[in-house]
Amino acid sequence: MNEAYWIESSESRRYEKLDRNMKVDCLVVGGGMAGMTCFYLLASAGREVVLVDADRIGYGCSGRNTGKITAQHGLVYAEIESKFGLDRARRYYEINDKALELVETLIARYDIPCDFQRVSACVYTQDEGYAEKINQEYETYQKLGLDCRLEKELPIPIRIKNALVLSNQAQFNPKKYLDALAEEAVKLGGRIYEDTRIVDFEPGERCILKTADNVTINAARVIVATHFPCYDGMGFYFARLKPMRTYAVMAEYDRSFPKCHFISAEEPTRSIRYVHEANSLLIVGESHKVGHQDKDHYLELKKFGNEVFGIEDYQYQWSAQDYEPPHSIPYVGYLNKDMPNVYVATGFNKWGLSGGTAAGMVIIRMILDGHSPYEALYAHTTLKDVASSTFVSENADVAVQLISGKLQSGDREIPASAGVGRVVNISGKRCGYYKNEDGNEYIVDITCTHMGCELKWNELEASWDCPCHGSRFDYKGNVLEGPATLPLNRYDQEKNRINPQIR
Repeated sequence: MNEAYWIESSESRRYEKLDRNMKVDCLVVGGGMAGMTCFYLLASAGREVVLVDADRIGYGCSGRNTGKITAQHGLVYAEIESKFGLDRARRYYEINDKALELVETLIARYDIPCDFQRVSACVYTQDEGYAEKINQEYETYQKLGLDCRLEKELPIPIRIKNALVLSNQAQFNPKKYLDALAEEAVKLGGRIYEDTRIVDFEPGERCILKTADNVTINAARVIVATHFPCYDGMGFYFARLKPMRTYAVMAEYDRSFPKCHFISAEEPTRSIRYVHEANSLLIVGESHKVGHQDKDHYLELKKFGNEVFGIEDYQYQWSAQDYEPPHSIPYVGYLNKDMPNVYVATGFNKWGLSGGTAAGMVIIRMILDGHSPYEALYAHTTLKDVASSTFVSENADVAVQLISGKLQSGDREIPASAGVGRVVNISGKRCGYYKNEDGNEYIVDITCTHMGCELKWNELEASWDCPCHGSRFDYKGNVLEGPATLPLNRYDQEKNRINPQIR
């Protein structure tokens, strides 16, 4: 049941694994929304381009989200205006609106059947404390000249204190869109390789990358669009991004639903939209920092769906991971100022469909023209990041998790039941134990291969999760989410190799 509807509804083609060394002009690492947009735009410009993905195209966050593509990203415009000025808020809206227009244009050009619809977007609150924040957001919208309005009632059974509606946004099936765009880019000469994980990166005039199978890629330009950068390049992104886990449930719903999608301003987040191709309601929320799970988040969403919409049976449930930057604006552009041929797209703050498309548009203009008019929008300053309360609190939490994890000892008894994960102590060594339903036992070293934090068991996803920087591993030790690039060793092998890829 823990599979995204978007992925199960799409019959995508398979691409081969890279099994030979290659030399290429442009390499895109990551087959999500940002990477695929870069890949398609480079191919359509006639550039030699290769895309590699550690898993399959669209199997990461781009295939496990709400399917909303919108320039309304919660309450961000008043914040951006306050911190960076109105012009930066205007540019943020402009590039995200252009991203929506590009998606719509490509869907029409290639007749992509992905349930694309223009709808309104609404952010609402049931908390009196957020009512004024919505008013402030509305004031910024008005300064930007957006087609918007305030509402005191919603056309769904939720009583509110205030709501802000932005007209002419959209929703679609993101996986069907990505699959079609990949095929069109391949027709234009691009090459895709799946199941190809990058584990080593040597920058230079030409970058040298190595895969988990020791295959070498020599590239003049590299776009790192792996959700969390697979190579840090002294950008210290691991210290500037907060890894968040979010949950989704979906159920058949045969009642009428307005042409609008909704999201709450306060936490716990409730994001709601109708999926017309499946006659179903999608409810998303319950975000928490990775490795900090404290309840059954799927159950909480189902309770909400039952109480508000009378839903009792759910056909799908899944989770996704995203990264929050300190100031709401993603990191897009050069990985760092000393590497003019390495680009990054990360930190989309749960709005990666529009944000990833926008990132691709910006990076491609930087490659093709040497400059994008939106470069300055994404030009974060390290000083502002370090000075932010988010940066300070998150890195304080990392220190606590790193130290406390090393001090905790495991259980001395092995769990008798199948399907139970546990930190156990074997011959004085902390290990991760799991027995599957077939009775097979898996015991792994649970020191994270990114920077050495101790992993925690995620009962909802049957995974070992890092509470420091968000890496995740399945119970066999395989990497599910970065920034880690190396798998976990068995407990009876040598200690895990730590590979932060910072240099």
